Amino acid sequence: MNWKSLSAAAVSLMAVSSALAPSAEAQFAEGVAAIVNDDVISTFDVRQRANLLLVSSGVQPSEEMSQRARTQALRDLIDEHIKIQETSTFDISISEAEVDRQIGDIARGNEMTIDQLASQLAGQGVSINSLRFQVQADIAWNRLVNGLYGSRIRVSDQEIRETQARIAANATRPQYLLSEIYLPAETEQEFTNMRNGAMQLLQEMQNGAPFPAVARQFSAAPSASQGGDIGWIAAPELAPELQPVAERLEEGQVSLPIRTSTGIVIIAMRDRRAGAAAGATSIVNLRQVTAPAARRNALERVQRRISGCTNIERDIASVEGANLVDLGQTTESELSGSIQSRISGIRAGDATPVVLDGEQATMIVVCSRETGGGEVPDRREIEQRLRGQELDMLAERYLRNLRSEATIITR
Repeated sequence: MNWKSLSAAAVSLMAVSSALAPSAEAQFAEGVAAIVNDDVISTFDVRQRANLLLVSSGVQPSEEMSQRARTQALRDLIDEHIKIQETSTFDISISEAEVDRQIGDIARGNEMTIDQLASQLAGQGVSINSLRFQVQADIAWNRLVNGLYGSRIRVSDQEIRETQARIAANATRPQYLLSEIYLPAETEQEFTNMRNGAMQLLQEMQNGAPFPAVARQFSAAPSASQGGDIGWIAAPELAPELQPVAERLEEGQVSLPIRTSTGIVIIAMRDRRAGAAAGATSIVNLRQVTAPAARRNALERVQRRISGCTNIERDIASVEGANLVDLGQTTESELSGSIQSRISGIRAGDATPVVLDGEQATMIVVCSRETGGGEVPDRREIEQRLRGQELDMLAERYLRNLRSEATIITR
């Protein structure tokens, strides 16, 4: 089953290797799997969530994957109980209607009603209550995080400009349409465990499990809720460890596990394209001044002292026969090659050198030059992206602190 809209509480995939000690296996025996502060997580809860993970990701329930799913299910449930406990201290309660609406979105995304979704899950041994608890925790946590931090996040104009400039600078480089699965790790043992888990996920995808469904359930990246989709990205925007791998991948290929400084990554190359044409990320506003060739010297004097277009009519008034033409605003790449070459390197507010063309002397004034165009997100989109990244970071830090302070006993 391909869960197109399921927002999973995806944390790290596996904290243990496939060769589990008997004591780790024992925690999944009937009874109590864990106690989180005063909340009990039963082994039934763990099995239900593990089955939900396997069903929604399309992974075959082999013995090894079932064990890994139970391990992740326990960690997800621990986090969800921590979230519910914390949100309750702020008197945040989620109504059944709110949960129903999100479950309804999931069902519609899979072209089903809620009843049909519940029936299909039940047919595979999964109670919809496991999904409902997951959704409830997600809604409550998002509401808390947005309430605590949403109004405090400030994205400066400088951050927006720098981000726009970086994207524009990279827009002419090769572009990749990528999806990702990210499994975080800190210690060497965790890196080994995550690599083993990533290899198992690759095997499941080779057996037919859809990449987006696997990413939703097993990836710890913010992109997990979008099936791992990170959209179009320029090669230099990728982590250094990913760049050479992406360069070699062909459309439709999936990488082997890649070690980065923070974990293990699998990337899928959905499409690739050449970079944008030169000038595609620069929007210019131009005016052209023409005058009789005999007035070239007078026009050159104006060219040297001109400063922007605000008073351009006054500036050229002393040039006999001068004529002003508004060339409008456009991306540089849409201009003719001759005009592009003339304004190349000309700063906003300056004019190009005067050129003779038959009986006419001409210069072009660059009234403004700004980053933009179809290859660069607008300011609002960049601001939303930066706010989202900051909010994700604060939420993860908040949850990490709550985990460290919680009393968690696993059986």
